[in-house]
Amino acid sequence: MDYGHELNLEKVDILRERAGLSYRDAVEYLERANGDVVKALVFIEEDKHRQKEVISETGQEVLEKVKHVVRRGNEMKIKIHREGQSLIEVPVTVGLIGTAIAPYLALAGAAVALASGCSISVREPEGEPELDIEGE
Repeated sequence: MDYGHELNLEKVDILRERAGLSYRDAVEYLERANGDVVKALVFIEEDKHRQKEVISETGQEVLEKVKHVVRRGNEMKIKIHREGQSLIEVPVTVGLIGTAIAPYLALAGAAVALASGCSISVREPEGEPELDIEGE
């Protein structure tokens, strides 16, 4: 590489110390700044600010998707019924939380419900069942 500007280890070390960079990153910033340490520090600061903005935007998108899933989960219901009579009806999100907290209890409860002739279904607010499991 031909550096048309002065690039030395002292400048690289200054950038590494002040910005916590690797040697490679420090050299790249110095090249971009034509060997000017102050200009390289400004570039580093600008890049970090842009990264924070991107992370913030991405975090907001994820939060919106989670909110949508929770709303949708609250609209959908898990129903346990026997002979046409509803025994329990809970939002899907509550069922998922219960399953996450005590998976073996949830599995055992479902097995007992099915063995005792109950049916388990997951339904949209107004629609056909998404899942329908009939017990014996």
